[in-house]
Amino acid sequence: MSMRAHGNVGLLCACALVLVPASAQALEFTGGVSVGGIQVGTEPKLAVSPFAGWLWRKERDFRIEVHNMLSIIPGARVGVYDRTAVTVGYVTKTGNVSLGPALSLYSMPVCGAVLCNRVMGLAPGGRAQSDWYFAGRLGVSTSLNVDWAGGSSRVLPGSVVVMVTAGPIWRFGGESK
Repeated sequence: MSMRAHGNVGLLCACALVLVPASAQALEFTGGVSVGGIQVGTEPKLAVSPFAGWLWRKERDFRIEVHNMLSIIPGARVGVYDRTAVTVGYVTKTGNVSLGPALSLYSMPVCGAVLCNRVMGLAPGGRAQSDWYFAGRLGVSTSLNVDWAGGSSRVLPGSVVVMVTAGPIWRFGGESK
């Protein structure tokens, strides 16, 4: 699947949420930047990850969220890992937790036990996230992502990609519970 097709899938999910009737108080946008580690191959790497989410509160305590995180892996050969997830979460007055499937596009340098190479592809996976607001609309977000990279590769043993991130989050619009 090309990057254009991946973008179309994300746009389709966003459009589906717009078409579902909801009151204005049910919509909420979040954004922030996280820093964390990504484990791909045998070498863990640092990742800087700006992210944005669009939340739609279906019921009082539950929500549906479309979330996109673009992770940039700095270094001599820069890597990019873009993940879009649709999650279902539970909302409290000071935070929320969510869980759901994700789809990622990646192009990054990876080192295996013997050699290093650039890998590119599409990976299905899962995402768990928690957001805690401690100063009104300002809070902290943590996420755990696990993806299964396709194909067999001597550079990418096990085909598993794990990323853990944490960073500040800001809530735009919507009402807190």
